[in-house]
Amino acid sequence: MRFVIDQNNDGQFHWRLTGDDGADLAVSPASFASATAACSAAADVHLHAGSAPAPEGNPVLLSAASGLG
Repeated sequence: MRFVIDQNNDGQFHWRLTGDDGADLAVSPASFASATAACSAAADVHLHAGSAPAPEGNPVLLSAASGLG
């Protein structure tokens, strides 16, 4: 796995976490004004992701359609 920083057409930056096969595993929900800011956010995810609890047997699914996410 690795983090990739991309710049989109409007000049904003995003991070992506890609698997060994190149498939996206996670994508930043926010955009960033600089590659440095996107890289810093990716580093925060890398640092703290391991402390997140694993999903439980019946996880709550949040989505925009449900009005919860």
